[in-house]
Amino acid sequence: MGYTHYWKPKVSNDEDFKNFSLLCKKLNNNLPEKTNSAGGFYENDFLEIADGVGKRKPTFDNTIVNFNGKGKLSHETFQISKTCAEWDFCKTARKPYDLLVVACLILAWQILDYRFSSDGFTDYNGKKDCDDLLPAMNFYNKVMKPEIPITEEMLWMQRE
Repeated sequence: MGYTHYWKPKVSNDEDFKNFSLLCKKLNNNLPEKTNSAGGFYENDFLEIADGVGKRKPTFDNTIVNFNGKGKLSHETFQISKTCAEWDFCKTARKPYDLLVVACLILAWQILDYRFSSDGFTDYNGKKDCDDLLPAMNFYNKVMKPEIPITEEMLWMQRE
């Protein structure tokens, strides 16, 4: 499956990127055992996060956030670096690590002013939804406890 997320980064200052990375690590440390994100295609598989090639520990440091699913549940590496200024994407194929990818993209929007799009946004004859992104949005709200919780409408608006 080609289920993909896309984003347009900006060059980040040291303090913002450090905060972003620390909070991505917080999200990682609070992951559920399983998830029904991205349509729930792998809801019976365990959600395990590894490095970019799916074998070792993920990276959350002052210059880069880099992770993937683990083993057979890996697909493409999710990576955001402090100095990246070109558009990027991550094809998760709806595997469990998609939950953390989307939660980190929401965080990048909130802290680094990124904008993101996804195959999880659908618009059929004017009916817009992002049902496949809602588990990650709810996870983000639960862990991050933002003053104003992220809503489906806000996810659509940030794309503009």
